Amino acid sequence: SYLFNMKSTLDDDKMKQKINEDDCRKALDACNETLKWLDENQLAEKEEFEHRQKEVEKVCRPVITKLYGGAGGPTMPGGPMPSEAAGGPAGGPTIEEVD
Repeated sequence: SYLFNMKSTLDDDKMKQKINEDDCRKALDACNETLKWLDENQLAEKEEFEHRQKEVEKVCRPVITKLYGGAGGPTMPGGPMPSEAAGGPAGGPTIEEVD
């Protein structure tokens, strides 16, 4: 879902006007490469999928941050929470801590 949302955002003509062409190309390449990997490795372990998502997020996060002008802007659907887009966890208590 993240990959398809990211590709859709990066392919949007309005968005392409707001971001550097090289950054857009790098992010799209990372998405396409990861989608190809997913097709070829459908039986991979959960940890492998999570690792691949983190790798593509490392490439895409700076592009989206520039696009929306920082963590204060909205995030794309299916993307990280605004505090995660800034590079860190939410910082508030988790459900486990409250219970």
